[in-house]
Amino acid sequence: MALVVVAAGCGAGGPTPPPDSNPRYGQIPEDLCSRLQFEAVFEGIALDLAPSHEDGSDYRTERTYWRERCDFGAIAPDERFATALGAFQPSGAVQVRVYHDVAGAVQAYDQDVANYIDLPEETGPNPATAELTGWWGDSGKTLQTALVLDPDDFTLGDIAASQLDVTHLVRHENLVLMVYAGAVAPTGETTEAVTLLHDLADALIDETASHLDP
Repeated sequence: MALVVVAAGCGAGGPTPPPDSNPRYGQIPEDLCSRLQFEAVFEGIALDLAPSHEDGSDYRTERTYWRERCDFGAIAPDERFATALGAFQPSGAVQVRVYHDVAGAVQAYDQDVANYIDLPEETGPNPATAELTGWWGDSGKTLQTALVLDPDDFTLGDIAASQLDVTHLVRHENLVLMVYAGAVAPTGETTEAVTLLHDLADALIDETASHLDP
């Protein structure tokens, strides 16, 4: 999933927010992805680490922020939410950015809301958005979409399955944190499967933040 970032600052005629000389969060650890306890998070919602998943990460130092992306993959150890396409296997990524000042984080968060929440709400399949509050305050949004898969695209007959996708986006001071999780689940169990994906995204936000310098 591409990440769009707008650098801090305003155009001509607009006010320039004063920089925060003492932001709460410092540089992201370069080994953040290896520190995240994905297996423990999955266990908390009755999932296992997917044996076929290959760890992936992307660490970058930009002019006004640090960025890290950590990929993840889980699998249901039982038949829960299984379809003709196979087991229920949520996968996705955690994306973290720590800005040098709060103003940059605010601007980036607003741009992300436009790109990853508002636009898909207008164009995505069966989209639903909501406010997300927590230890970060009220700067949080969620999006979920559900696309019923066309059986004609597969050779397995009537698969009765849907592609489910969930995005959680939050900002806390100079931190912007986004989690994406997607999976295929039975169309008749969409509500239950989406709830699990939301629980997974919530848990990954908390787990990631616990490894950042306060």
